[in-house]
Amino acid sequence: MTALSESVSADDVRPGLVVLVVEDDEADAYLISRALANQPAVGQVVRASDGVEALRMVDDGEVTPDLAFIDLHMPRKNGFNLLAAFACNKQRSFPMVVLTSSTAPTDAVRSRVRGAMRVVTKPDGVKALEAVLASAINAVCPRQAPRDRARPRSAELTPPRFNRNRGAAGGPV
Repeated sequence: MTALSESVSADDVRPGLVVLVVEDDEADAYLISRALANQPAVGQVVRASDGVEALRMVDDGEVTPDLAFIDLHMPRKNGFNLLAAFACNKQRSFPMVVLTSSTAPTDAVRSRVRGAMRVVTKPDGVKALEAVLASAINAVCPRQAPRDRARPRSAELTPPRFNRNRGAAGGPV
């Protein structure tokens, strides 16, 4: 198992989304995992190095993902075949986002036909990657998006509305 979460004890796992990252490139996997760790909605990141490992992990119950980021071009079982395999298993359904270096429109179409909710081209730079991942998470798992429980700062800075007939607070003049 190539799970990034294997060195984390059960007490250390944050509440939030369980995200499966299927990526064969070690450097990309590291950057994606670091960027996901900075997302408040993400509780755990688990990595599979290819489609065969990802499918086995899900089928064996090693991971029950809330969301998967899947690379397209991998050895053994590529992203297209993995998307199709996951899409056929209706009992273990979760949103899938393709995260790829490919800019080919045909790859995007093939991914969507096989069940990807979104197709995202890997950006250059960590900050851009964080923004792309946050956008994808909010798009496919909107209920899991973190909510700011504090009072919005704009409410503190907004002056009271003035009604000519009622005064500033809305009471009688």
